Amino acid sequence: MAREPERSCVGCRERAPKAELVRVARTPAGARVDPHGDAPGRGAYVHRDPACVVAALRKGAIVSALRTGLAKEELARLRDEIEALQAI
Repeated sequence: MAREPERSCVGCRERAPKAELVRVARTPAGARVDPHGDAPGRGAYVHRDPACVVAALRKGAIVSALRTGLAKEELARLRDEIEALQAI
């Protein structure tokens, strides 16, 4: 039986199955939430839990994992997009 891939949440640093995390991908147009987890480019994973999202943004872990700079507006948009996925 194949094992499900695991990734680390950049907010809390805990490992979890890839399907339980949200991927944020660095694209030429900027950082975007990748709901399907298949967009090309560098990515960072975070739990859907608001505490993990806040921690990842506050510590700059998403910026560090993506190896790019993000404006405050872009960070706020990412937070809103991840929170919108929680409602689904």
